[in-house]
Amino acid sequence: MLEINWNPVPHLGVIPVNWYGITMMLGFFVGGYLSWHWAPKFDVPRAKVEGLVLWILVGTVVGARIYFLVQNDFGAYLSELWRMFAVWEGGLAFFGGLFGGIAAAFLYTLREGLSFPRVADLFAPAIPIGAAIGRISCGLAGMDYGTPTRLPWGVIYTNPHSYAPTDGVPRHPDQYYELLGDLIIAAVLIKLRGKLPDGGLFLLYLTLFSALRFFIFFFRGSVDPVALGLKNAQWTAVAILAVALPILISMSARNWRSSQAG
Repeated sequence: MLEINWNPVPHLGVIPVNWYGITMMLGFFVGGYLSWHWAPKFDVPRAKVEGLVLWILVGTVVGARIYFLVQNDFGAYLSELWRMFAVWEGGLAFFGGLFGGIAAAFLYTLREGLSFPRVADLFAPAIPIGAAIGRISCGLAGMDYGTPTRLPWGVIYTNPHSYAPTDGVPRHPDQYYELLGDLIIAAVLIKLRGKLPDGGLFLLYLTLFSALRFFIFFFRGSVDPVALGLKNAQWTAVAILAVALPILISMSARNWRSSQAG
């Protein structure tokens, strides 16, 4: 078993250092830089990518916070409205951030006259890379901790400030399962760039990531099931799969038939 003794918010003098916030911003920076670097391959002006990243950042934070508030004790936040904006306390849900980022990117492409499918494909490999970076401190801090396990790589959180229970029970390092899955997805998407019709790469990301999250959440102990033994994120993953996968299959089939006819 592995022990993790990590203070998620240490202090530098009187200044708190939020490691999750730092790695989340680092993930955005890396993802934004990669998208800027890859932009010419997708006929997207690099100058537009810089503005787009800012829009996505705002949309991601807003969407992640709203999704978290809705699926948690929303009434408690209504009694203390200022806490709805207290993102420094934690409480950002990935799927909400994904939806918010997509909405912001769509609005930006409309405003700037860009092709949304091409922009979505451009960012598709960068999203899981950025997310993987954010998962590093997430796992160390005990956020989104896993279910109990007897496997030899189970982790025990010992720091009293950890977000995970410090009860001496080994738990699945599900944050790092997701990190590994994100990197595999990114590698697949990079390999397939230019081999799918416009929008196909992003649809493939949605499909692969939703499948990953569906299975990962069987090992996530920080949230409870809501219906039929499944958790909120799993139902969200099922909904995304139900939309993205048929469109991806149909799009790929049309593209294949067109190539054969040509």
